[in-house]
Amino acid sequence: MRGSNVSSETVVFLPLWARISMASFICAVAALSMWLHFLRFEWVGSFCFGLYWLAYVPRQKGEALRAYFSKPRSVTTISLLFLALAGFGHNLWVALR
Repeated sequence: MRGSNVSSETVVFLPLWARISMASFICAVAALSMWLHFLRFEWVGSFCFGLYWLAYVPRQKGEALRAYFSKPRSVTTISLLFLALAGFGHNLWVALR
């Protein structure tokens, strides 16, 4: 019986060290914003974006979209990305108001 033709290589957008350092920097900026103005909620977008980069899992080469989006970690990262975009939209609305 032959094995699968699909390799287990990942298509990496950013290396692991870059994702961790970017996530740490973004979370540090969010923590500073949280420390200064907690109730203004301008930190939510940055915090969600930092968590997105920490939880991001690249799609395996040859992996179907249905299989990728059925994993709980992928659903979590997509929801964090949408929350970050909503937070950045809120910050833009506050800045242009």
